[in-house]
Amino acid sequence: MPRAKVSLNLATIRPASFDKKIQAVVRAGFPAVGLWYDEVKRWSDYERREFRMADLRVSEMVGVTGWMDLDRMTRTIALARAEEVFAAAADLYCQVVVAEPDRREADLVETAMQFAELCRLAQPSGVRVGLHFDGAAGTVKDIRTAWQVVEASECPNAGLVIDTFHYFLGGSTPDMLEPVPGDRILLVQLADCLEMPRYELKDQHRVYPGTGTIPLEPLLAALWEKGFDGYYSLELMNEDYWMEDPVLVAQDAMRTLRRLGIT
Repeated sequence: MPRAKVSLNLATIRPASFDKKIQAVVRAGFPAVGLWYDEVKRWSDYERREFRMADLRVSEMVGVTGWMDLDRMTRTIALARAEEVFAAAADLYCQVVVAEPDRREADLVETAMQFAELCRLAQPSGVRVGLHFDGAAGTVKDIRTAWQVVEASECPNAGLVIDTFHYFLGGSTPDMLEPVPGDRILLVQLADCLEMPRYELKDQHRVYPGTGTIPLEPLLAALWEKGFDGYYSLELMNEDYWMEDPVLVAQDAMRTLRRLGIT
């Protein structure tokens, strides 16, 4: 596999100060970061200026939820917030915004219509909307169902986000990628996980890629065959890592990506 674009989602070092996060990312050699909107909207003018001066790209912005809500008022509020996320992403030259589905059982036709509305709201900002399937969801839990939603939405700015933790949790397999065009895979969020029953797995059980139980190599090979050329963004919400020096965590993260041959 040739060198790929890599990123560190800052959730991996979430408790660190802004300055420490930027220092960690730069020292580890990451050219890009994944951001969460809730954090970005709290940035001070100083932090915005320092981020721009660091010359880091933004691989993804996370923070779009509630777009499937059954309550009309709640959903209206969620869509208004989504527009804020799209605008914030565009301001930072981020091309991919991550949309999280509800975990409830849902009708795929209705979900596709709701996702299409979300994607249309993103068009004025010029960003693409990546549907992030949730392995613990009742319906949108794997590559197959997520692609059905994206395809049925008929939106050119719609695509998939493949989170390897949820890929494993929801029982996805590489062959589910067969009908998905490579250019509709917008982002890969990388994580491994501890060896334990799937029903017990939570985000805090994420570990460095290649150090857990997820068979990543077949998926990476399938992505390469598809011609995926987006970011591989390492995203770990492991509280044990949060207690460590963020500089060391970021450096360990880069080392694991190199061992996998991603960069």
